[in-house]
Amino acid sequence: ATTERKPNWLLTSLASGGALAGGAVNAFLDKGHQSFHVANEGWFGEDTRYGGADKASHFVDYYIVSKELSKLFVLLGHTPGSARWLGAGVSVLTGLVNEIGDGTTHHGFSPEDLAMDSFGALAAALIDAARGGGLVGFQRGTASFDRCCYSNEIYTANFHLAGAARRLGLNIGPLKYLMLSLTYGTRGYGGDSGETQRRVGLEVGLDFKQILDDLNIRRNNWWGYGLHVVFDNVRMPFTAVGFRYDLNHGRWYGPNAGN
Repeated sequence: ATTERKPNWLLTSLASGGALAGGAVNAFLDKGHQSFHVANEGWFGEDTRYGGADKASHFVDYYIVSKELSKLFVLLGHTPGSARWLGAGVSVLTGLVNEIGDGTTHHGFSPEDLAMDSFGALAAALIDAARGGGLVGFQRGTASFDRCCYSNEIYTANFHLAGAARRLGLNIGPLKYLMLSLTYGTRGYGGDSGETQRRVGLEVGLDFKQILDDLNIRRNNWWGYGLHVVFDNVRMPFTAVGFRYDLNHGRWYGPNAGN
């Protein structure tokens, strides 16, 4: 009979504490401290400070944190079911700590940011519970190297052709190394120069997770694990092409790489 593996609660606590400490440091060490206050920032509106890019960032970031903590907790002996909800819970708590810290800076405590943190963490848990990690997911990336304040970033919701083919029992050949993505990005917000744009896009890009898997590079050693942490979660620059629609001005851009 096999012996059930016991969770390593010491390392689990250290990993969870590290995530919470990261959230606290990110906020409490910010300059310009003041009395605690709440900032109602809005969501994705044209007249918001960052055009919603900050909200997309919070969702994707905490999706990644929740997903990666869940995978780590499985390695530390937790069952997949326990790990996914523990990862989501730690992620939401990290977001709360971060927002409490922001409440003591010029940023202010943002209920909208905390909501997006929670939605992202919950999305990771639900996708894992549905065994949809090989089919859908989210990434963040850099779309421009000469801009600031979220305007240099792009956020993607991905549909993996390889995952769909596996579920349908299809052989799609080299198409399995591609994924379709819905993207969001902004320009001209938060101190960036130029007219403000909110760009929603559709693109096709390389699926590096599938490429790594087919090269037999998996999360079964430290370097394979590290490569997957990076390439599973980061949308690499200039590895996808598509079209973007500027919601502010009703204009199409593309084909381009999101830059």
